[in-house]
Amino acid sequence: MREKIEATQEIIKMVAREYKNPLIYCGFGKDSVVMLHLIRKMGYKWDIMCHREPEFPVKWRYAHKIMELWNLTCYDYPPTDCSIFYQNNTFCVVTHYNVGAADLVLPGILYTPETFTEGEYLCSLKDIYDQPKCHGFDYRWDVGLLAARCDEKHPHFQGILGQQNETKLNIGSADFVSPMLSWTGQDVYQYFVDNGIPINADVYEVKDDELVSKKDCTFDPDRRPACFECMKPENPETVFCPKRMSNVQNLSGLLGITKGV
Repeated sequence: MREKIEATQEIIKMVAREYKNPLIYCGFGKDSVVMLHLIRKMGYKWDIMCHREPEFPVKWRYAHKIMELWNLTCYDYPPTDCSIFYQNNTFCVVTHYNVGAADLVLPGILYTPETFTEGEYLCSLKDIYDQPKCHGFDYRWDVGLLAARCDEKHPHFQGILGQQNETKLNIGSADFVSPMLSWTGQDVYQYFVDNGIPINADVYEVKDDELVSKKDCTFDPDRRPACFECMKPENPETVFCPKRMSNVQNLSGLLGITKGV
């Protein structure tokens, strides 16, 4: 564990030497909280970017708790675009954020809530796919730090942005660095324990000395409750919309959504 921390610190020191304006990407999941804590513990007060979804503020109460506890200032801006993928009978939303001449992509999962209660779920078309966009954001940082790990992959993607290289991955006008690639889930949990960092008990539980996501998605910002019946390619041409309380056209063909394997 000590060797992994020291190796991560060396990469962070490299960033401090070679770049003028680093940016820490922190969604306040277990990995990014560890990276943020380690960087700040080393004395670096770099800017922080936390891309937060506008709805369901309860999902962000842990993030706000850490922001207040550590007196953090976190930036955010709307996505450039939004893509929806349908694979393994699950909808995955990918939001694209402008980074100079290119995009940073962040994935999330849509799930069907137990009941379609007004105000407690999203319309995949209106609230997500057609959400407000931001083009030409003034991205002023020359390197971004991501808390990617080699042993943890997104369930609907083969890898995570930044895994290709432990030091530099150029995107648009900025480099991206992943200083925690060699860490395991057990390492992350041990760091929480050793440093007395509050654990997000709303989202995680401890199993085999590792923080794993709970089945309850209520407080998980990476999972958004939504109706996507009008986007399922296996559904009929018209489907019932719980928001309109009437039948609507199946838009999967118009949106180019096909059934994945």
